[in-house]
Amino acid sequence: MNIEIANKLVKLRKQAGLSQEELADKLGLSRQAVSKWERAEASPDTDNLICLAKLYGVSLDELLSTEDDPETIIREQVKKDEEPEKSKESVHIGEDGIHIVDDEGERVTINDDGIEIVDEKGKKVHVGDHGHKKEKTIYWAISGILYVCATVAYIVLGIILGTWPTMWILFFVPDIIMSLVEAIGRKKPQRFNMAFLSTFAFFLVCWVLFPDQNLWHPMWVVFLAIPIYYIIVNRIRYIIRIGKAKKDENVVIDQEEGEE
Repeated sequence: MNIEIANKLVKLRKQAGLSQEELADKLGLSRQAVSKWERAEASPDTDNLICLAKLYGVSLDELLSTEDDPETIIREQVKKDEEPEKSKESVHIGEDGIHIVDDEGERVTINDDGIEIVDEKGKKVHVGDHGHKKEKTIYWAISGILYVCATVAYIVLGIILGTWPTMWILFFVPDIIMSLVEAIGRKKPQRFNMAFLSTFAFFLVCWVLFPDQNLWHPMWVVFLAIPIYYIIVNRIRYIIRIGKAKKDENVVIDQEEGEE
């Protein structure tokens, strides 16, 4: 496009009180397309020229008028066609992660924090653990405190009651508590450590609470809770996933019917 016309498009847009993004929304285009017109890197097609003329309240002749002669316009166009367009795509790999930028200005960053996606409009989307460092720090801090408490309790009970051979089961407790917190907090019941809970309950009953009752044989049934729990949890997750899939399918069908 002729630079004079490009400058005219910038002037008319500003007179209309529109930003590049607002104009792009009105035309159903990307902001990059409008930016290329105004930098004389691309030309609007006929439909867009008509829309621009009506939007700015000018005629097509006024919009496209220029003082350049035809030879100059053709020479500039040929020169522009011959020059290969420089790609804005880039990939950077370093200690701070992987950074990818495409021609449309969309950026993707992959590092220890997860995945961060920034679209051409500057909208950010975080995927993975990005932004959850504080939560993870708190989680591990509480977990550490629980293990310290379990260690102190084991030593104290061992000294006072002589329960050194049996009370090591206290070290199951921190992981049981933290897995329960994680299962509830993230709404993922499969994260709960049912194996530790079953083992803790087995030894607590047979070894600590009723050591003289010889409950080793009947108490083995507690381990059946492990497969039963995960079978139930996975079944519920499957039913929920199928329900969401059907709901999404219905939404797609409704949209297609609406388009008709």
